[in-house]
Amino acid sequence: MAIKLYGAAGSTTTLRVQACLAEKDLHYEFVSINMSDKEHKTPEFLSRNPFGQVPAFEDGDLKLFGTLKTLVI
Repeated sequence: MAIKLYGAAGSTTTLRVQACLAEKDLHYEFVSINMSDKEHKTPEFLSRNPFGQVPAFEDGDLKLFGTLKTLVI
């Protein structure tokens, strides 16, 4: 299963994760989350990040999401 990064284009927090993935030369699928349409508040997205914030990261069974100060595994 491929790495998936859920985020909003132009989001600085999403860009940070993209930069880390690029630095490691890791291939990933970017799944765009439209914040204006409140896609980050849908039950599907909240199952990835219960805080309803971007980015969210999946690598197989591993799911990571962050808040302003923490990273939750």
